[in-house]
Amino acid sequence: MSDDVELDDANAAYRGPRAIDLPEPEPRLEDDPDYVTRTKFLSLVAIAGGVAMTAAIVVPVIGFAVAPTLEPEVVRWVDVGPLSDFPDGETSSIAISGPDPEGDRRVFVRRRGGELIPIWNRCAHLGCPVSYSPGGDVFACPCHGGAYDSKGLVTAGPPARPLDRFDYKVVRPNPGGEGAQDVALANAKPDDRLLIGRPYSIDEDEAPFQLHGPGEPVSGPLRNLYPSAGA
Repeated sequence: MSDDVELDDANAAYRGPRAIDLPEPEPRLEDDPDYVTRTKFLSLVAIAGGVAMTAAIVVPVIGFAVAPTLEPEVVRWVDVGPLSDFPDGETSSIAISGPDPEGDRRVFVRRRGGELIPIWNRCAHLGCPVSYSPGGDVFACPCHGGAYDSKGLVTAGPPARPLDRFDYKVVRPNPGGEGAQDVALANAKPDDRLLIGRPYSIDEDEAPFQLHGPGEPVSGPLRNLYPSAGA
């Protein structure tokens, strides 16, 4: 036996140098859950960028569609004069001012028998001002040919719904000069005052809905986006 060989006296085990010492295996980085490869990193960046771009497009669109329904107009009653200014059997034109410059409107007050209807002159197609023709007792839009009957219901052209209307009430001033008493139109006197309130939209059956913008229908596939509101 060579002098380079060392044996343990107890069990004669070899304790000398070996021809090959195998290194300890290095840990695989792929097995580390916190390790991110270049491919995985680029994939995450691409996904994050796609989400950001989608949000940038979708969020403003949703906000534009939903915001009008979440921001009801401030109700402000406007005294437009005594009932004697709105004779029975006629449609009178008046101008009223809203809470801001954009709220300035022209209103057609239609009074027939026991019915009074304040109609907004804003076309339900693109918002152009409609005109009233006393001879035909109809409304017409000069922009794109929208036509409406005496109640503002669509008879021709592209409007998505009838003309919008306004809430109204008739009040009788107290003799003392403070406050006023609501009265029914049928029991009103010529010097009782007509007040115009918030605007609202209607469908072809004259059912009231919350106010819509020009071009927005109140019936059909999009009806659920604009819930009905009492007038």
